[in-house]
This record gives sequence, C-alpha cells and structure tokens, in this order.
Amino acid sequence: MVMLCRQPCRLLRFPAHPLHLRSSCSLQAAKDWSVTDAGSRNLSLRQDLHVVLVHPQIPQNAGSIARTCAATGVPLHLVKPLGFEISSRLLKRAGLDYWPYVCVAIHESWQDFVRHVESQPGKQKLIGFSKRGSIHHATPGLYQSSSWLLYGAETDGLPPEAFEMCDQPSHAMARIPILETYVRSLNLAVSTGIGVYEALRQLDGPVLPPISGQAPATQQ
Repeated sequence: MVMLCRQPCRLLRFPAHPLHLRSSCSLQAAKDWSVTDAGSRNLSLRQDLHVVLVHPQIPQNAGSIARTCAATGVPLHLVKPLGFEISSRLLKRAGLDYWPYVCVAIHESWQDFVRHVESQPGKQKLIGFSKRGSIHHATPGLYQSSSWLLYGAETDGLPPEAFEMCDQPSHAMARIPILETYVRSLNLAVSTGIGVYEALRQLDGPVLPPISGQAPATQQ
C-alpha cells in the first residue's frame, strides 16, 4: 500500500520550471499522466544506465533526483512502498512536467524489480550506495554498460535484501566518502547526483552535449 505524505502541501515547494521552458506538450503530459503510464513516453533516455530509488520517503528528494535524471537522460525507477503519493495532480502542482518522460517504471516490490532486471538482455550490474559500502564510488571501471545505481530510503538506507544482492561478486556496494565529524550522511539527491555524474564520466568521458545545434565538444 502506498503511504500518503503527512504534509502533502510541501510538494508545492518543488522549484517550478520557468514558464518559457514549458511546452504545451509537457503540460498536457503532466495533466493526464498516471502511475500505470510510467515509461510509455520514454523517447530518448539512455539504456546503459539507470537510477533506482528503493522505498524513497521524501517527495522533495524524489523530485530533485528526477530533475537530475531529466538533465542527464538517465531513466528513473521507483520501488514500492513509497513514502508519498504519486498522482498527475500533485506532479503538475510541483512543476515536474518532465516526470512522465523520466520515470520509466514503478515496481510493486523489491522482488518485482529484481525480476525486471533479470529479464533484461545481457549482463546487468547492480551498484548499491551505502555508508557500509566497501568500494570507493569513483573506482575506475566500477561502472559498465547496463549499470543500475541503487539508493535506499532516507531513514534506513537500502533494505537487507538489496544490500545482500549488491554485495555479491557480480555486483558492487559503493560508498561516497565523507567526513562524519559534523554530518552523518549526504542528502539522498546529492548522493544520487554524485553517483550519476561519476558513472557518466566513466562511461562517456569528458564529452559535452551539443548546444544550440553545435557539434559535441570534448572538454580540454
């Protein structure tokens, strides 16, 4: 059962897109999108990298992560149970017009997500992120084609079954180093951004996307 956010009005604090960046198409997409429609409008997302939020609890974090995924073309997966409600009305009010194109799947359970990964062709690699991870998140060669970056709930992290699977030799459990003198952990959205951009750095190299029709440029 999907839990309702205790303070649904806080969803309004998502930063809305500037009006000139919104298209009638995206507004209509947000208006009539539903949970069962996830993934049906995915036109140009990457196929070699995925972000997976396992039991996320805070909608603001999910919204920030969705924005990162939209900016990088990385598909987003959510694994239930969630700590908030997903509906077209709430998403539209939060200004997440790009959500229908970013969120490709909402899995009913961890087992349902595992079955989805196992149904994919080729070798798939799960990379969990945790304070208990044994591999530095920027280890060369950590990320490969068909990598799934897993992040757990803000309160408890990855569930035991996810940690156990990621700890197997064919997968990995990564850790982003921090000084714990003053903080216990990084924000979930920050951790996700770090992982996504390190994966892109290893998979693509220092290649900038084209701007206003220009050819891609290699960063010097």
